[in-house]
Amino acid sequence: MEHPNRLSKIPELAARWRSRDLSDAAYAALYFFIWQIATHGQRFASRKSKNDPRPNASSWVADFDRSVGRELELLLIDRVERYHFLGVIPNVSVALSAWLRGEWPLLLIERIPTPEEVLLMQAAGRRPITVVADYPRLLRPVLKKPNGFAFFVHDLEHAFKFFHDWDLHEGQRKFFGLILQAVRQDLFDPYLGDEVFAEKFDYLISDMNTHVIHSLRFLGAILIECFLRREEKTPRETLSRAAEDEIAALLHALSSCWEFPPAAEKALLRLVNGAFGESDAALIEETVLLAG
Repeated sequence: MEHPNRLSKIPELAARWRSRDLSDAAYAALYFFIWQIATHGQRFASRKSKNDPRPNASSWVADFDRSVGRELELLLIDRVERYHFLGVIPNVSVALSAWLRGEWPLLLIERIPTPEEVLLMQAAGRRPITVVADYPRLLRPVLKKPNGFAFFVHDLEHAFKFFHDWDLHEGQRKFFGLILQAVRQDLFDPYLGDEVFAEKFDYLISDMNTHVIHSLRFLGAILIECFLRREEKTPRETLSRAAEDEIAALLHALSSCWEFPPAAEKALLRLVNGAFGESDAALIEETVLLAG
């Protein structure tokens, strides 16, 4: 349960720590700790090993206050890696630790980025981490999350999905780069007037970190749904031949934009006709990884 009196102190602590010219990763980790403590009190963390001291909120904050520079970052890494945190999945700690260690190029921002901005970052191999530190704004919903901390944690969960596996990361980065090329050529513009498609497309480019084939399947599915709505059909009905031809024309345009070889283009076309198989998936994945 959140404690508003404690949460109201977050801006003061955040401003004090921010004024110390911390690294973005250190500032984000401190934001994480003060939210955890403000929300859960002494229950905010638990030790992984009985050889470690029990976590104490006030002494931890005092330790953070008197530490500077690399000493502070090492302290934060130690606390992040040696303790569990109530209500937070381990992937969040992994992401914070990797950021503090300089292993993952996360980007701290203090506003909500647009889906297009997130696409641009991901195509460049980065993920944003949003910190909302103003009170009472931090208590109010941020997009579909209940408060600033939930959105911050959500960003770290996506950072884990984007970076934890190098092959998966490369596939995602290349995929987002291809989508960015298509966006710049306005290839999706004819469909963005459909509000449902536009919302799901925003999800694809900014909030979906998964295997490239899953992402392409999702793109194919939302395109089919878009045309079914155009034709005022239910999801279980089949598209008209004209709609199938228009989707095929779009996929051909995408293949041309992405410089796919003929075999990969044929595999991409099978995404929407029900004939897409494992060999098609393997061919497209290889083609995407070689792109750019």
